[in-house]
Amino acid sequence: MNAKNSVRKAVVGIALVCISVGHVWADKLQLQARLSKEVKIELRDVTIAEALEKIGKKAGVKFVLSDEAAWKLPQGEATRLSVMLDGPLAESMTEMLNAFFMRYAVGDEEITIYPRPELDHILGRPTTKQLDLLRTIYTKAFKTYHSPRTLTSEILGQEVLISPVGRHSDLRNFLSSLRTTVRRSDGTEIYELIISVTLAQVFDSYTSAWYLCQMEFPNQIPEIRLVSSPAFRAAKLDQIVDISFKEEKAEVIIQRLANRTGMELRIDKRDPSWLEGIITVDMQNVKLRQALRNVVSTVDGDVRIDVKGNEIRMVGPRHKKKAAAPKPSGSAGYVGKISIPMDGGKYYIEFMLREKDLTEELKKLREAKMKAILGESPKPARKPKPAAKSK
Repeated sequence: MNAKNSVRKAVVGIALVCISVGHVWADKLQLQARLSKEVKIELRDVTIAEALEKIGKKAGVKFVLSDEAAWKLPQGEATRLSVMLDGPLAESMTEMLNAFFMRYAVGDEEITIYPRPELDHILGRPTTKQLDLLRTIYTKAFKTYHSPRTLTSEILGQEVLISPVGRHSDLRNFLSSLRTTVRRSDGTEIYELIISVTLAQVFDSYTSAWYLCQMEFPNQIPEIRLVSSPAFRAAKLDQIVDISFKEEKAEVIIQRLANRTGMELRIDKRDPSWLEGIITVDMQNVKLRQALRNVVSTVDGDVRIDVKGNEIRMVGPRHKKKAAAPKPSGSAGYVGKISIPMDGGKYYIEFMLREKDLTEELKKLREAKMKAILGESPKPARKPKPAAKSK
């Protein structure tokens, strides 16, 4: 009898799982079907957040801008655009997002916007000028040029610096293996490649990594830096970022920060519950390397960054957790938070506290504060003593 019941329960369980998976696939198929429908909508001078909301309502889908995508837009969610969609939604969205080097991914219930890999070549939040430059680097093919010394300026249509200076000879040597010299009728000479290429293909072919440096001044000349892979990872760690997470798991925040470095994250948990706590992080104008260290240190961990080994290793907690006091029945939710000023008060890291996290001293202090605000709770009336029996 017990064996039969067990088999029935197993069959029911499998059936429920199949129904759940089928429901998920149905939702995803519905989203993909809506992406194939014709959509016609024109939007002028709206934020990208407004554009996604209006397009989503028109098409009956929900678009979500990921944190990574918001960081890689010139003004984040407030980045303005004008767009006209006329045709299948999938093709129109691809064309609209390509302007910002973004892509979309279809989930179970929504469509999420993410940055494309090409944006790794821009450190920090990109400017509109940098996006235009990156687009030309990837899309403008060339076959002839006048001089390796002026190649980038000729192709990109503006003055662009290549650094370090010593890499100019590497560029010249690489191109010489692909070119022939052509003399024009007017006596001038130009170089002609055996195939048409883009600058992105040229850079990828003879250097480990390259990126556009951050633009710190209004009229600054764009600079393309050609570096080794470890130097590229170090530059990513030194980029200036803004970080804002509200009531997220510490492990989720750390993983997202590690994703921005492009390095492999390894976590050694001495306590299985480490990094399960909910924290709030708000940092502006701080290096990514320092932001990562601050968060890990705040949750009582240690981080070691190895750019040559392409690895970020975290260990924690450094101190043993004290035994938690018995949890009173009926307690739930947060009872307070700790705000820790960092870098002289430029930003704060906050921890949300539950009642079980408080020491006995803090519990007594909290009770006293509650009494001061709410007053003493009414005491139950004493039962009258029974009258003494007469003898």
